[in-house]
Amino acid sequence: MPLESNPVCGQRLQPKMAGMDINSYPVFRPIEKRDKPSLDRAFRENPPEISEFTFTNIYSWRDVYKFALSAVNGLIILRSDEAPTPKFFNPIGRGDVKAVISRVLKDVGGAFVRLPESAKSLFNDDSRFTAESDSNNADYLYRANDLISLPGKKYDGKRNLIKKFKAAYEYEYIEIDGVIARDCLKFEEIWCAIKNCDNVKGLDNERRAVREMLANFSEFGLMGGAIKVEGVICALAVGERLNPNTLVMHMLKAEPDKVGLYQTIMNEFLSRKGRDFEYVNLEQDLGEEGLRRSKMSYHPVTMIKKYTIR
Repeated sequence: MPLESNPVCGQRLQPKMAGMDINSYPVFRPIEKRDKPSLDRAFRENPPEISEFTFTNIYSWRDVYKFALSAVNGLIILRSDEAPTPKFFNPIGRGDVKAVISRVLKDVGGAFVRLPESAKSLFNDDSRFTAESDSNNADYLYRANDLISLPGKKYDGKRNLIKKFKAAYEYEYIEIDGVIARDCLKFEEIWCAIKNCDNVKGLDNERRAVREMLANFSEFGLMGGAIKVEGVICALAVGERLNPNTLVMHMLKAEPDKVGLYQTIMNEFLSRKGRDFEYVNLEQDLGEEGLRRSKMSYHPVTMIKKYTIR
């Protein structure tokens, strides 16, 4: 049955909300490109803390998480139908977040996932709900200037790796635009062949999201940079503004056999695009130990904690 014709708890279908081409709760529909203005406006009204909350991320991962949208009391609700029971994300926009979360959980059960501290705290004294930490999805937050200048002894290793790469290779850094983004798709396929994406579900899912980001690079207003060695792209970085103070990095990829390349592409990109921001969000580690060590080695100033509410 289509999502549009599947009301919750026998409730009557409601019209689309004024000013939004999004159906009113309890009617959900799949996310589409035409939803970008509505979501961007909601994010401006209440700037997000968590890395998931850009239109780029939501749209690019829509097939993996089976995302659908609805709107209630001026807020946008994002639902994931990936699991046997529905999962919802923090209401997007400005309004009574607690009332909306309470209503949805009462109607359909399930859980609200990856809630920031600001939303979780609304339920601290409410015994009807339980909250649990989701450490695998906590975001790593850094001072932008630290990742650009790599100051002090604690960044000696990063600076040395960059020096090794620059000593070993003659390279060119280029800005990514819509045309270069298509060339980056070729690099993504090479990277995936090395990492065996066909047989690793998480990497295969990521590949699908990366393709969406690169295919819609200009339309989504992304920022990106790539490194070429001998005229061939071998590393890329893609990010965008998360909130007025924070740049979120969606993508950092480099050929693994070139020592220091990963550190170089991140530093080159942020040296050009990160100076207008106070912070850089490098997203979560998903519980992968190698990724956790790598992100910790850049010395985050804090973790953006997330929670599940039932």
